[in-house]
Amino acid sequence: MQEVISTLRAVEFASLPGGTAVARGTDISADTFVGQGVTIYPGVTLGASCVVLDGAVIGRIPISNGSTTRAVQSAFGQVSIGDESIIGCHAVLYTDIRVGRRVLIGDLASLREGCDIADGVIIGRGVMALYNCVVGRYSRIQDQAHLVGNMRIEEHVFIGMGVNTTNDNDVYLMRFGIGQDPPRGPTIRRLAVVGAGATILPSVEIGEGALVGAGAVVTKDVPPWTIVTGVPATVLRPVPDEWRRQVVERAAEQERQSESALDGSRPPPVPRRA
Repeated sequence: MQEVISTLRAVEFASLPGGTAVARGTDISADTFVGQGVTIYPGVTLGASCVVLDGAVIGRIPISNGSTTRAVQSAFGQVSIGDESIIGCHAVLYTDIRVGRRVLIGDLASLREGCDIADGVIIGRGVMALYNCVVGRYSRIQDQAHLVGNMRIEEHVFIGMGVNTTNDNDVYLMRFGIGQDPPRGPTIRRLAVVGAGATILPSVEIGEGALVGAGAVVTKDVPPWTIVTGVPATVLRPVPDEWRRQVVERAAEQERQSESALDGSRPPPVPRRA
């Protein structure tokens, strides 16, 4: 623990009006807005025209109390936040993460180390994204969802409110460090929807365009373009062809519009170094 304390004490902060503290060695674009009571640790780069609201913490290191099963490295890495992204009030972003352009991270959300959040993603209020979680472009994660470590979400996925995901089928032994398989989270393929309150078990794959009903418990892979419901989740019927056509066309249109808007953005101003 003394090493962790030494690492934290070594950080040199510049104090800004309103109680904001910005560590030496960060790059913040001149036109980015940083609210009151924000803490920005070393290694953080904030792109052009970002908004960081009151009380947010960016670049926090993970700290173990010595009894965690997973090894934790308490060292500052890099945090990259793309142009025009929004970080909500009291959100906490750990070190070693990447956030793309025009990402919205809601109030009280938390992103652990190793997360990779692509362009245009929405992370809702109070969402918890654990270590090494990947979220693809334009996906939407609704309020209070729990994204487990080592899971992958592809493009244009919708995760409803209060969804729970898990990554350890061997937790009975693994909690004591004697399990066989490393934790592996679910994979949610592009254009899939997971309804509010659903639970997805470890290693499960939700196929492209699949729909998981609210409150379902998914214990096995869901085929592409299939609707599943219930506990445990079972196949109800295929996604209607007309729904499939409309969803694919609308996703492609959204990508075209977004890329056109980004291409037309003005060049970012020269960063100021804290």
